[in-house]
Amino acid sequence: MFTLVTVLLGLYGFTASDSSPNWSHRDESAWPGICGVGSQQSPINIKPHMTLSDPHKAHIRGPLVYRGYENVLVSARNTGYKVRWAVVPGTPPPVLSGGPLRGEYSFAEVHFHWLSEHAIDGTKYPLEIHLVHVKSGLTLAQALERPDGVAVIGVLAEVGPPNASPVLDELIPAVPYILKKSGEDSSQFTISISRLFSPKPQEYYTYHGSLTTPPCPEVVTWMVMAHPTVVSHENYKNLTKADLSGINNDRAVQPLRSRVVYRSMSLSSCSSALSPSSIGALATLLTCLTSKMASGVLDGMCRLANWKKKLFGQAPKQCS
Repeated sequence: MFTLVTVLLGLYGFTASDSSPNWSHRDESAWPGICGVGSQQSPINIKPHMTLSDPHKAHIRGPLVYRGYENVLVSARNTGYKVRWAVVPGTPPPVLSGGPLRGEYSFAEVHFHWLSEHAIDGTKYPLEIHLVHVKSGLTLAQALERPDGVAVIGVLAEVGPPNASPVLDELIPAVPYILKKSGEDSSQFTISISRLFSPKPQEYYTYHGSLTTPPCPEVVTWMVMAHPTVVSHENYKNLTKADLSGINNDRAVQPLRSRVVYRSMSLSSCSSALSPSSIGALATLLTCLTSKMASGVLDGMCRLANWKKKLFGQAPKQCS
């Protein structure tokens, strides 16, 4: 099954075909498929203060369950529009379940976008890591015909000082193989995919969207991690040496339209503000402070009213 999946992945951009793709990040308006006409396209600009919690677990029914993300056999390739590390066919893939997912999803590959594709409060990060999964038991062709056929974890990444973080260390030995576009995979490497996780892999934003490359089928359950990871400046520089026609490989953010973005964490919108932009962070902070000040004024008025009620022997009401 995994050999068939790998072949089909090449048709839809998860792995490279030998020929050049008939599209380019230079001109998104010319992308084929439903990229320009779909109503649930990705990526999006996530506004933390506008995301919804799910206290009744109607959508997010429990924690994400990660199985087998250590010691995964992969091979690398530069496809001409991204660099990716894919599971070697015939080897057992990691499996993802839980959270907003219904059923299990088999890990297919990890690839990178610079700049990030998703934005937080209008600001993009230097890097975004995509962990791509296909619903277990389905071929990719079948998965692409189902609205829940693909699940992608997006991990935003900041760049720290040289040697500040080992997140990408296991991938760097493959860099010589990915500097130029190739129709062949690199040597095989054993890596721990879990090193690429967010520091808090149970806290994320989730929504329904699409693949971010043509033909942009709207079959993806997205889980964009709420807490960015950090990659060292040295590793970031080595990774982004890969020749992608001299341009960044991020897609522009797409309209949210009527979609709902849920947040998994039981945090207020104030504590889930993550924008690396000082303006975005300040705007969210001001919104939160305004809300908290209003709540404080109302609480104070309630307590004053209760003091008066007690003074005149009346029953106080509960303040919240």
